[in-house]
Amino acid sequence: MFAAGALLVANVVVPIAMGDVYPFTSAPMFRDAPQTYCNYRVFGPDGQPLPSERFLCHRIYDGNPVGYGVGVKPPRVLEEFGVAHDEETVRRHICEQLATAENRGYAFVDVEQEVIGPVEGRRVGVVRVDRWRIAVDAERSSGEEAQQP
Repeated sequence: MFAAGALLVANVVVPIAMGDVYPFTSAPMFRDAPQTYCNYRVFGPDGQPLPSERFLCHRIYDGNPVGYGVGVKPPRVLEEFGVAHDEETVRRHICEQLATAENRGYAFVDVEQEVIGPVEGRRVGVVRVDRWRIAVDAERSSGEEAQQP
């Protein structure tokens, strides 16, 4: 009985005093309570979908607050749970990715940003969809108006 009590006390005291030390944790999952997130889709010049991972647009959120490590440092991706980036940020990120050796063969890509969040205060769904053409030469880039679902 004493051992069980000591374990319960340690479960509260250790995370406060020392931070998270296995097996004692402060249970951070979803502590940041994100209110919005985005799905990003990348399409090649032929209109076919390209792997989001190639453009670092994929989701790596695991429910823990950003920076709350699990022993693996993930790549810096565009998708951040809780953030709907503006067009300028998306363009900058994709232009950086188009400059990589893996993506140099594309003159342009189309990027779709689907923003998910509260709809009418009663449910979660698609709030808006933005689509931008992003070219290696920024003068050839164009944007499309946001679409309301």
